[in-house]
Parts: sequence; structure tokens; C-alpha cells
Amino acid sequence: MSAKIDIEELVLPETIDGSPEADAFSEMVRVRNDIERAVIGSFDLAVTPAELLAIARNPYETWRCLVARVDGQLVARGLYEVQGGDESESAWLTIEVLPQARRRGVGTALFDTLAAMAEAEGRTVLQASAYHLTGSDDGPQLHSPTGFGTVPADDAAATFLSKRGFRLAQVDRMSRLALPSDAEEPTPPPGYELLRWEGPTPEDLLEGMATLHARMSTDPPLGEVDWNPEEWDAERVRENDTRRGGDGRLWLTAAVRHVASGALAGFTDLSVPPETDRPAMQMDTIVAAEYRGHRLGMLLKLANLHALDRLAPGRPAIYTWNAEENRHMLDVNEAVGFVAFGYESSWRRDG
Repeated sequence: MSAKIDIEELVLPETIDGSPEADAFSEMVRVRNDIERAVIGSFDLAVTPAELLAIARNPYETWRCLVARVDGQLVARGLYEVQGGDESESAWLTIEVLPQARRRGVGTALFDTLAAMAEAEGRTVLQASAYHLTGSDDGPQLHSPTGFGTVPADDAAATFLSKRGFRLAQVDRMSRLALPSDAEEPTPPPGYELLRWEGPTPEDLLEGMATLHARMSTDPPLGEVDWNPEEWDAERVRENDTRRGGDGRLWLTAAVRHVASGALAGFTDLSVPPETDRPAMQMDTIVAAEYRGHRLGMLLKLANLHALDRLAPGRPAIYTWNAEENRHMLDVNEAVGFVAFGYESSWRRDG
């Protein structure tokens, strides 16, 4: 007798407060963490329910979560995400299944449900991503269309997506920096001023940060990933700060200002968990194109590493993601000690 697969959509809780919706969300997070541990070999990329809820409740994005149960046991989840509003042509689909529940039709059932959701909304591009560990480069490889990066053609995720008409769109390198970094406080080059803060963005920097956040949606290399330019203003920066400020993590930001114009030239931020045995996450880093060539990327990274060692010591590592074709940022990361531990592939299917 075949297993009975039940799929339902979670109702997002307002908070992680012990309500039935919050308990269901927390159960999903536990399974999500177990699945990712099975892929990468550790809980380093695990999240708490509060951390994931801060992402899920972004009012500028669509985030919907399905869960799959086999004979009543939660064994998988599927995400349906849309960048921006209704005008977006693409939807991101994530399908994650516990190892012991694979090859039983669960992933297929989730994919079919998610694809139907996209079709119902008129999305013509489906996108997905997957993790791949280093050391898995034996055998046939799929090459990124950017010319940088490959993934194993016989990898389970690659096989699943290829069979459903997806093609590889880009490969990101996942890198790890062991802590402490012992970075010294850097000195900005002439004509630039280094700024640093913890938590919410200072009021006088909101407009400048909005400009840089918008540039994050257009300036980094995207390969063949479908990603729309985003609109940011001071209010969106405030909302972002408030929402992520409720996830229990310390947010460290370093920015650099062009003195003559007063414009912010770039920024980087770190997300630091309260538990000292969990790693920090390197989030956005950008230097606007018109200000490049002054080693501002290195300045920003060193400034935040120095702040992390001083303000939140004891974390084991920092993790970061960069497109394989983004050689400038990879050079910066390699120079401060980041080492590749895996890759994340992005995929797309048109029509």
C-alpha cells in the first residue's frame, strides 16, 4: 500500500507565542533544519522560528509555505516566494524532503502543487536553488551559463530539477571564515569616511541606505537568474530594521561615505545570533560602481570583522555567499580568510 501524502499550507503566525499557528510554524522550522543538516553535514545553517518568521513576514515579498505529511508525520516543506508585487513574472520554488521520506513521491507532489500555484497567478518563470558540497566535482558536471562554476549533473537536486525542465542559471560559492578574525580597525582612504552602527539605521543615513539597498537588486552579477530591480525608500529601510530587529540577532553594519558629495558609497552587514556556538551570517555587501577602485570593499569587511571580534566574540565562524563570477568580492573574501565549503545553484524554467 502506498503512503498517504497530505499537503497543507501553513498560516503565518504573528509571533512565536505558543498559538497553534506558531507551534505548526516551529514544527516546520525543526524539519527544515533537519533537512539542511542532512545536506551540509551540520546545523550551521539552522534558523530559529523567530528568525525565519522575520523573513517570512516581509511585506514587500510573497512568502508561502506548504508542509507535506506522510501517514501523519511531517516530512517535507515547499516554499513559494515572489520577489516584489503582482507584476513579477517569476516565482521561486523550494522543495525540501527528509532523507528517509525521499523517493516516495513527496517531492513530486510538492512540486506539482507549487507549480500549479504559480500557473494560477500567471507566473511564466519558475526558479529554484539547491546546495552542493565541495568535493562533489567528480563525474559529469553542469556548467553555469556565466562560464564560472559547475554542479554535479547526477546530484539529486540537479537530477530532480533537470527532469522538470529547469536549466542551470548561476552558481554561488558558499564560504566560511573561522573566528576570531583578529582584524584590525582599518583606515579609510582620503576622501572617504567610515561609519559603523549596531541595530537600526541612523535617521540621517536612511535615504543613503535606501539607495544602496536598491542597488543590491541591480549591481551584483545575476547570471540568468530572473531578478527585478527593487524600489527602496527610508520607510522600507525602517521596516526592514524593525522586522529583523525582532529576530533576536545582533545586526552590525559598516558603511563608507564619500566626503565631498556626502553620498554613501557602500555598506556591509553581519547578522549575529545570541548563542555563541552558532555562526554569524554575512548578509549584503555592496560598493556602488562609481566608487570602486579604492579598496572600499576590503575596508568595509575589515571594519565589520573588527566590530564582531570586539562586540560579539566567541562565535565559531561567518558564512557568506557570492556568485562565482563575482571575482572582485571573492578576492576580498579570500584575502580575509574565507574558504569555500560548498556551492548553491540557481535554476530557472521558462514558459
